[in-house]
Amino acid sequence: MDYTVDIQNALIYIEENLYNEISLEKLSKEVGLSQFHFQRIFKKQLNCGVYKYIQTRRISNASLLLLNSNLKIIDIALISGFSSQEAFSRTFKLHYQLPPRQYRIQFKKLFRRKLEMDELKIKGWLVSGSNFDKYDVTMDHTIFHSGTKSVKLSRKDSLYTEDFITIMQQVNAKNYINKRIRFSGYFKTKEVDGWGGLWVRIDGKQFEQLKFDNMQNRPIVGTNEWNYYSSVLDVSKEAEVLNIGFLLQGEGELWADDFCLEIVSKDVETTDFDSADSHPDEPQNLSFME
Repeated sequence: MDYTVDIQNALIYIEENLYNEISLEKLSKEVGLSQFHFQRIFKKQLNCGVYKYIQTRRISNASLLLLNSNLKIIDIALISGFSSQEAFSRTFKLHYQLPPRQYRIQFKKLFRRKLEMDELKIKGWLVSGSNFDKYDVTMDHTIFHSGTKSVKLSRKDSLYTEDFITIMQQVNAKNYINKRIRFSGYFKTKEVDGWGGLWVRIDGKQFEQLKFDNMQNRPIVGTNEWNYYSSVLDVSKEAEVLNIGFLLQGEGELWADDFCLEIVSKDVETTDFDSADSHPDEPQNLSFME
């Protein structure tokens, strides 16, 4: 059974209540699952426990408060759900390798500096798409899921609505042959009137497409807080290259962070495009009389 929607609903609840008390009982009830079952599927899908995930999101937001506000560290600690500054400092250091005060001093000026386009280098990733030069690609130090930055895609001016930009990379398929893979990541969007999402294409030796999924049947549209999305495909013995990436089509802004490519068990449902679900079995209205 696919629990992706349940996990996504749980993450929406977490984002909406990030600075409130979030109990496992309330969270599991919100998605209609038992506490035991919810904890199990959450960790299986996100590779992270429920409370660890909540803590990571709170610490990430705390790092922004340190850089972009004059709040005292004790106040940030209390806002972030910690009972003391000492407990907050210990946890913060585990995530950022620096105590909060030193982090604020060292990075406040750096993270406020605006990056220019010619400074942008995303190691391992390529930029492609249709009229992609009409889009902006930036590293955003003010909005991220975890860590210190995310990739932001945004449209600069009015374009043909089918134009898109994608950030992608290619991986040799040899380590994934006869395995089921999951490519996943976190996205945040603002006023996306086309659609956004991640995509995976598996190619054979002659560059023929063997499997494909681009989330077009479950697109990210409109305005959304950070949430988890994934694509699951089987890699056959004929596979040569895995193409992975994320895209934005049309207008709006999309932030992407924390991607993962992993082998999963066969009980995780695939999400590949099935032409049988999209096309009728027989031609229709050939005489134009209907």
